[in-house]
Amino acid sequence: MPVYELANDDLLVALAEVMDLYHGELRDADVRIDVLVAYAKTDANGDPTGPAVKLHGHPCCAKVRVIGLKDRVAGRGDAEIIIDGDNCDTWPPEQLRAILDHELEHLELQVSDEGLVKRDDAERPKLRLREHDRQFGWFDSVARRHGYASIEVQQATQMTERDELRQLYLPGLQV
Repeated sequence: MPVYELANDDLLVALAEVMDLYHGELRDADVRIDVLVAYAKTDANGDPTGPAVKLHGHPCCAKVRVIGLKDRVAGRGDAEIIIDGDNCDTWPPEQLRAILDHELEHLELQVSDEGLVKRDDAERPKLRLREHDRQFGWFDSVARRHGYASIEVQQATQMTERDELRQLYLPGLQV
């Protein structure tokens, strides 16, 4: 279990800047984000016993979740971002902003047919988590064994053959 602390002002300022630049709809709906910094537990030698943040069993830079109504009523925010405190000080500011932008991109306001933000019983904006536009779960061994028959190679081929994907995800790669 990681050790948690509240984010410092610098991290909160970076989050506010990213929200202002790219997620004005969340800002305008007064979505409140709690930010926690996680540090991996350490052994007797001070070495980490695992990653600070994991999602679906895998280490990650950060993760986000929508906070439930009971905790919102108790004063928590509408969503929570947990960021890897063991590594975030090593990230350049533009990488930190990209990570925060990624997490905010997961948050989607629920809106009525009339385009109004739906509210919960505490009059807070209702949110849902948005999935990634693309999801990759690749096994090198499957790609080696099955070549183009594998999803791994098919997805990689799409990324290299389709100009818009190659330019977006693999800038500088010449085909």
